[in-house]
Amino acid sequence: MKRLYCVRMDTKPLTSHEPARYRLLLQGRLSADWNDWLTDFVVAYEGEGQLVVTTITGTVRDQAGLFGLLSYVRDLGVPLIAVEWIN
Repeated sequence: MKRLYCVRMDTKPLTSHEPARYRLLLQGRLSADWNDWLTDFVVAYEGEGQLVVTTITGTVRDQAGLFGLLSYVRDLGVPLIAVEWIN
């Protein structure tokens, strides 16, 4: 699955110190244990078998929060496919 993303800046610009919504795509299916940690996020799955993609969508408080979430994903050992800023 390849996607091409184009960031539109015709709305409020992104800043490093304000809340923002993001969508993360991960290869594989997260276990139900992680849903407790991701309570403020919507977790969805697409595909079957080894081709499952997990989508995590939600708001983080700032860029530091985003990097914390990315560190957590890294520690899961799940391949990160994409990170998308959602206006």
